[in-house]
Amino acid sequence: MAPGLVLTSAHVIAGATAIGVVRDGLSMPARIVGFDPEMDLAYLAVDGLTGSGFSVSSEGVEAGDDGLAYVIRDGLVVEVPVTVLRRVNIRTEDVYAEGETLRPGFELDADVEVGDSGGAVVVNGKLAGVVWARSRRSDDRSWAIDPDRAGDLIDEQLRTGVISDGIDLARCR
Repeated sequence: MAPGLVLTSAHVIAGATAIGVVRDGLSMPARIVGFDPEMDLAYLAVDGLTGSGFSVSSEGVEAGDDGLAYVIRDGLVVEVPVTVLRRVNIRTEDVYAEGETLRPGFELDADVEVGDSGGAVVVNGKLAGVVWARSRRSDDRSWAIDPDRAGDLIDEQLRTGVISDGIDLARCR
């Protein structure tokens, strides 16, 4: 991932009137530079954000691999242990709840909580997923979107600098 970019879930920022990223206790304004309502992924550009991030890759991630999800709880970054259970294709609605979509991702054994959406799932030292949802039936079951396999549109937006007019950033469920 390029310096100054943050990957998150699109539903986390859709409809927001102001977007910010907090790092080391500092709040920095961010702007949307990539947004895919079907894959539920978004990139934010943050001026002044420095340091090395994780490269995005799910190559080689397999069932049984362990990693960490980095989520924000009470304003603090919390590391949540994860184990990849399997690769999945998640049948769900787009972020506008207008159509069905199929998102490539992972089923995880992880104690994800409501509000953890958008957190980075790091496996084998690389950002392999973005926390998407937790199970309503099982406390230790959750899912992450695979930005490597689901990132065609958002990669094009980053490359061209254009988010099409058909993508409505102002609304979400």
